Amino acid sequence: MLKKFLTLFTFMLLSLSVLNAQENKMFQSVKPSEATLVKNDSSKQFCNVCGMHLTKFYKTNHATTFKNGHKEQYCSIHCQAQIHNDHENKIKKIEVVDTNTLKFISANTATYVLGSSKKGTMSPVSKYAFDKKEDALSFQKNFGGEIHTFEETLKIAKDSLSKDTATVSKKRVTMAKKGKKIYSSICKQDKLPEFNSVGESKQYIIDNKLCKKLKPNMQQAVAIYLYDPILAANKNKMIKVPKDAKCPVCGMFVAKYPKWVAQIDVEQKHSHYFDGVKDMMKFYFNPSKFKHNHKVEDISKMLVTDYYTLNAIDAKSAFYVLGSNIYGPMGEELIPFRTKKEAEDFSKSHFGKKVLKFEDIKENLLY
Repeated sequence: MLKKFLTLFTFMLLSLSVLNAQENKMFQSVKPSEATLVKNDSSKQFCNVCGMHLTKFYKTNHATTFKNGHKEQYCSIHCQAQIHNDHENKIKKIEVVDTNTLKFISANTATYVLGSSKKGTMSPVSKYAFDKKEDALSFQKNFGGEIHTFEETLKIAKDSLSKDTATVSKKRVTMAKKGKKIYSSICKQDKLPEFNSVGESKQYIIDNKLCKKLKPNMQQAVAIYLYDPILAANKNKMIKVPKDAKCPVCGMFVAKYPKWVAQIDVEQKHSHYFDGVKDMMKFYFNPSKFKHNHKVEDISKMLVTDYYTLNAIDAKSAFYVLGSNIYGPMGEELIPFRTKKEAEDFSKSHFGKKVLKFEDIKENLLY
C-alpha cells in the first residue's frame, strides 16, 4: 500500500513539475526543430538588430528579403520597424511567422492582434500575426487585444520606437556593465570596428573568436557593451551636454554623439560643445570663422572624451590618434586617450598615422 502511495505521489510531483515548466516557458518560444531560420551564416540564430535568440522569440519573428537578394531575420516587428525606417527603399518583401502554424507568411496579407495578454517582444504591447483572420479572431477572443493590418501594426511599431528603445536601453544597463567586465577579462581588446546594432556586434564576436567560450547570456552582455559602451560608462565622469547644444562649427546637436563630445569653456562662464575633437580644434584656432571672437587667453578649460572610458579628460594633457580607421560623426577624427600607451596601442590596431600631443595639432591637419 505504501509503495503504491509513493508511486502515486511521485507521479503527481512529476506532473506538477511538467505543468510548471510549461507555464514558465515563454509563449514566443519554440523547439529548434520547429523554427525556420532564413540565413546560413554564424548570425543565423539571433536577431540582426538586438542580438536576441530567434528561436526563443520565434512566434514574433519577421524576415526581410532585400532587393539585392540578402535576407535577414528579426525577433520582432520592433526590430523590423527600425530596419524599415533606415532601409525602406531597399526592401523587396517582408514575412512574419504565423502564430499557429509557425510558418513564414506574407506580412502584407497577415492579420495582427495587438495588446493581447501574451507578452510582447521588445515592447510591452504584444503583436502576433496570423495567416487566417478567423485564427486572429479566435486568439483575440481567448487573450484579448485589437485586430490590425500589417500596415497599421508597422506604423504603431514605428511610432513607439523611441519609447520602446528607451525602455530597452534602461534594461540593458546592467547587462552592459556585466559585458564590460567580461570583455576586459577574457576577450581580445583590439581592432574593434564601430557597430550599427547589437546583432552586428554579436556576429563580430563569433566570427573573430573575440572571446573565450561564452555562455549565451555572457555573449549577449559583451555584444551589448561593444555596441553601446555608454550604457556601462560612469555618467558622472562624462561631459554633460545640454540637449539643445549645437556644435558652433558644423551645427549638429552634440548630445546625440556622447562618445565624441568635446568642450571649451571661456572666462565668462560660457561653454561651447563640439561633436568631436576635430571641430573643437577648428574653433580653437579660428573662432572668428564661426562667428565668435574669443581669444586663446579667454579659454579657462578644454575637455575631450577619452575613447575607452568615455570620461572627460583635460584636452591639453591628452594624446590623440590621427588617421585611424575609426570615424566619428564628422568622418576622420582626432581620437583622444588619457595615456600615450593607450593611444599607441589603439593606433597600431586601427591603422593610425600618428599619435599627437595637444601642442602637435596644427590647423592644417584639420582640413
